[in-house]
Amino acid sequence: MLEKFLISIGLKQPEHVEDLVLENTRTVRPSSENRFENEDYTGDLKIHQPKDEVEIKVLRSFNDSHLIGPPIKEGYIVAVDIRDISDQGIRQRIVDFITGIAFISDSKMRIIHKDGVYLVMPSNMSLPSSERERLQTLGLYKINV
Repeated sequence: MLEKFLISIGLKQPEHVEDLVLENTRTVRPSSENRFENEDYTGDLKIHQPKDEVEIKVLRSFNDSHLIGPPIKEGYIVAVDIRDISDQGIRQRIVDFITGIAFISDSKMRIIHKDGVYLVMPSNMSLPSSERERLQTLGLYKINV
């Protein structure tokens, strides 16, 4: 499992190309479609034009945490929603994982909803007000509650 993690974040090269065959087929959708992931589309890849558009990742288990590495590595702002995970130990593991990725990619991380939504963005960027409003509309951005 550690080897797959290291390969997924680009720190190790795979020994065999066959190891990289995806178990589930992923689809590509424009960012205007399916902004909030549901169970049918968990893990779908999104195409973004502006770097200041927030990529929303909804995690339902620790196994889904590999979904947040690539967009952070590419310099996107990422909102990670772990509210569906009830086990506090797994939630803490995910927060530790996000913190590590943010540190390695020179990004900053902050909580934007007290129930478990985190925002990771490159240290040289700030959250545009239009995206903050969109996140508030989706129920992801709620700081003063």
